[in-house]
Amino acid sequence: MKHIIAVIAATVSLAGVCEGDNAGSAKPAMSTAEAIAAYEGTAEAARDPEEKEVEAPKDMKLVLLIGQSNMSGRAPVTDEFKKPIERCYKLNRDGKWTLATNPFHFDRKYCGVGPADEFARRYLADHPGETLGLVPCAVGGSPLSSWIPAEKGKKGENFRSALERAKAAQANGEFVAILWHQGETDAAKASAEQLLENYPKGFADMVAEFRSTLGLDAKVPVIVGEIGRWKRTDGDHASKVNPAIHECTNRVANCACVSSEGLKNLDRHHFDGPSVKTLGDRYYEAWKGVSK
Repeated sequence: MKHIIAVIAATVSLAGVCEGDNAGSAKPAMSTAEAIAAYEGTAEAARDPEEKEVEAPKDMKLVLLIGQSNMSGRAPVTDEFKKPIERCYKLNRDGKWTLATNPFHFDRKYCGVGPADEFARRYLADHPGETLGLVPCAVGGSPLSSWIPAEKGKKGENFRSALERAKAAQANGEFVAILWHQGETDAAKASAEQLLENYPKGFADMVAEFRSTLGLDAKVPVIVGEIGRWKRTDGDHASKVNPAIHECTNRVANCACVSSEGLKNLDRHHFDGPSVKTLGDRYYEAWKGVSK
């Protein structure tokens, strides 16, 4: 009975979060590690019944999308984001190539638009003779520990899944970018000192294993993003984890960090639609800066 009550409470809290702080919600902030887990963990994964498998080109440029919910995307899929991106494909939850329509991810039923949308549009505009293959692997609420290479258990579970999907995608092309956005969950669990000590090392271990196992050249850019800088009622999480995220660029070759300055929130955790678009633009500009 206690478990049932907890699930109901988490679901009610989720409804409050999706209403968004900008609407003047008086509900308590959900930024503790336990609350984020409850928020992201009570919903089923998405499956689009209209999604159809297509035959994708064998020479695509691939982009690995990893991290937690702000990489997956939670901004609403408005009209401007509904049409498929031409010359762009995505690897769906079943490991099949489909047209790149939003949402790209499938970790939750309420997935929306993330920064990969604008990144893809900018890339294809600059590379008219190419096709792009997106490999969505981000998981809402996931801590860094789930992305650090490990053979079994909760530790490393998202890394193992992403690695399997990335290997399958390589049958249709080569990776040109790894995009990472994560940190909200870890910021809720650790101090700034702990994050600076442990986060960059864990991140570097993850990237090294991806590059080694997938046979990626060290020149393949890795782009990371700051978490949102908006005020949270239980503390300034951005000031805790963003320095550690920046430090990742000193531990990984061809790695750049994207600022979240000036970006706005949809709810307590996620970027809104205009900010997601700006963030994707910044990811692409950072990618250009280290891909030369």
